[in-house]
Amino acid sequence: MFVVVAYDISATRRRNRVVKILSRHGERVNLSVFECTLTDARAFTALRREIGQVINPRRDHVRYYPLCRECQRKIKAQGNSGEKREEPVVFV
Repeated sequence: MFVVVAYDISATRRRNRVVKILSRHGERVNLSVFECTLTDARAFTALRREIGQVINPRRDHVRYYPLCRECQRKIKAQGNSGEKREEPVVFV
């Protein structure tokens, strides 16, 4: 399961905790955006639950965009992210 996670978190401490969680599941592709590869829907639910325990729902905002394999293959990027990225490995 491939999920793009974008966030706007007002407090540095909460934001750093969310970044730490997301770093275990994926790769940062923009300042507030991660691409995560999860094993299944349960892992997706667990990720959302873990982040939900960290954020302040009145001040913070996190969006999850699950993408199918075909949509994932269509991702395009422009510009230099500052890092060399390899194409994701997909097992069928």
